[in-house]
Amino acid sequence: MNRPPTVERPSVPRSSWLALGAVLLAGFLHTFDVTVVSIAAPSIQDGLGASDSIVQWLLAGYSLAFALVLVTAGRLGDAFGRKPMVLAGIVSFTAASALCAAAPGSGWLVAARVLQGASAALLAPQIAPVIMLLFPKERRGAAFGVQAAVIAVATCGGPMLGGLLTHANLFGLGWRAVFLVNLPVGAVALLLALLWLPSEHREQPLRIDLLSVAVATAGLVLLLVPLVQGREAGWPLWLLPLMAAGAALLVSLAPLQRRAGRAGRAPLIAPELFRGRAFPAGAAVNFLVLGGVASFFLVFVVHLQDGLGFTAKEAGLSLLPFALSAAFASGASVPLTGRLGRPMLEAGALLMATGTGVLLWTTVSLGSGLRPLHILPGLVLTGAGMGLLSPPLYNLTLSAMSRDGIGSASGVFATFGQVGSATGVALVGTVFYGASSIGWALGCQLTMYLVALTLLRVGMPRPRPATTTAPARVRQEA
Repeated sequence: MNRPPTVERPSVPRSSWLALGAVLLAGFLHTFDVTVVSIAAPSIQDGLGASDSIVQWLLAGYSLAFALVLVTAGRLGDAFGRKPMVLAGIVSFTAASALCAAAPGSGWLVAARVLQGASAALLAPQIAPVIMLLFPKERRGAAFGVQAAVIAVATCGGPMLGGLLTHANLFGLGWRAVFLVNLPVGAVALLLALLWLPSEHREQPLRIDLLSVAVATAGLVLLLVPLVQGREAGWPLWLLPLMAAGAALLVSLAPLQRRAGRAGRAPLIAPELFRGRAFPAGAAVNFLVLGGVASFFLVFVVHLQDGLGFTAKEAGLSLLPFALSAAFASGASVPLTGRLGRPMLEAGALLMATGTGVLLWTTVSLGSGLRPLHILPGLVLTGAGMGLLSPPLYNLTLSAMSRDGIGSASGVFATFGQVGSATGVALVGTVFYGASSIGWALGCQLTMYLVALTLLRVGMPRPRPATTTAPARVRQEA
């Protein structure tokens, strides 16, 4: 007797997961190093006799280099394939980490951090294209979920592991251990990429418009440097014309892209990105969410250590619930998004706003009596919200892009996040240090998440929920 046909989801070969593991390991190092230095900064300052300005550039130099290279690196991946960019990113990032660990002085360390940031930017825009290349559409949600879980663990794992390594002072290495830990992880990522990441071949490689590269880079420099240095410099008025000039240069990219297309060159920013509303809305939400998260880790870690007297180890461990809840929620978001669609994004933003509101109330009401257990509920809610929001946002924003445009889309999406991080740190940092109030800082972050929720509701189109009958292999069983 014949049975009804059963629908099977497309299988994913083991090699695809191993290749994804390579790029995610390298991506973990990038996210880890963004946060780990904030915990190790006091030890670095004591060990090298660095000034406050130098310590700021340990963070700013990395972020600036990363943001400046992202868009170009994404387009280079479209033009020459993902594997060369991933390999170059892993090798240069690992080498830069070794240079950081061996730094004899603060100038050397800042230069090595700039190299780290540029190296990470070579790799970061390739992750989404690798997923699109290696995974069938029905299985990409799982891959994006794994990526989001890795990012969540690295985000909070940086402060936690950085605090433990700095406190342990292994072999007398002190803060240098936070950079040396990158070397074995980078070696494993390089081996996996060499063995399992497939090469791509194009009959006619894309010709990238170099004028657009120069204009975009100049515009980002003029916009980001004032954002990063503004608070330290006291926001002098001459910074405003620089930011205005940077914004004007970025706006001028639009006609440059059209001219490049008519001349037969590949526009730096793929034209398809802004034809619908999904990408602009998703990129704007990414700007707000990362601005809130980046500024939270800056001001809250400072508040715990300088305001409440927590050690680096205690501050790192106190933030662990955020990472664990974000990692768990990232995995749960994969099957839930298929059934719920856009409401999953809204639920994530609402949870982030709710958790931040709980943290605001708890922190202000308890004052100097705040203990790690008191911030647990707020951190769990905020982390769970980020886990529910990030994978579907990344997936739904980028999944409609073509193969020739996915690298550009990934780079631009990440650049929005980096500019958002810089803006959030500048805005919330100014409020935090100027008003000497963690409450005002958390209030700014809460506002960012509420605006993101509004954008999702009015700007992000409602996607069609995934079905079990999407293109899949059908086997007739007898």
